[in-house]
Amino acid sequence: MSTEAIPVFPLNTPLLPGCRLPLQIFEKRYLDMVAWCMKQDQGFVVTLLQPGSERREVIRPDQEATETTPFYGIGTLARIVDFGQRENGLLAISIEGGPRMELTDVSQQADGLWTAHPLPLPESGETGDSDLESLRDLLEQILRVNGMKDDAAEDYTSEQVMNYLVMLLPIPTTEKQELISCGNLHERWQGLKRAITGLIERQDESGPSSH
Repeated sequence: MSTEAIPVFPLNTPLLPGCRLPLQIFEKRYLDMVAWCMKQDQGFVVTLLQPGSERREVIRPDQEATETTPFYGIGTLARIVDFGQRENGLLAISIEGGPRMELTDVSQQADGLWTAHPLPLPESGETGDSDLESLRDLLEQILRVNGMKDDAAEDYTSEQVMNYLVMLLPIPTTEKQELISCGNLHERWQGLKRAITGLIERQDESGPSSH
């Protein structure tokens, strides 16, 4: 692995700045990745898998992250903040999101591990506090349901509340990636609220019908 390139870990659940995510690692390429990251005191980039990614072909080392890759070209730098072994024998790690990253020079190693040169992406603006308390209540419910209850959740900043909801809500993948790619925090905040409205409307439309 090049000293300039770092691993890429595509997941169905994204990671956003300021958020933590527990993972169970079992594939050899990712066990090796974790070992390398801890030895080198290095992070890796978590990026969201594209819909239908299981049908994507391996790309050439000189290709960029485009529609031909199984994952999106913008993700988040992850640092391992905790690790241990579960009762089932699997390696459990907890990662924390740093800055968002654009992936360049994407390639795949012989063992299947993806690597890329990440470029930090700036963020600007402020989320605002409109609907913050209702969104915080929603997040605390989701954390409980997912077994991620955090006593510090009540102290999350509005940015953390927003980013956790982008991570964990069942928003369509394309909408989720649009929010991740948005570098203006106010626009991401407004986009999240629109996505929640759309989610509620879809649930209402697919609700139980009377017979």
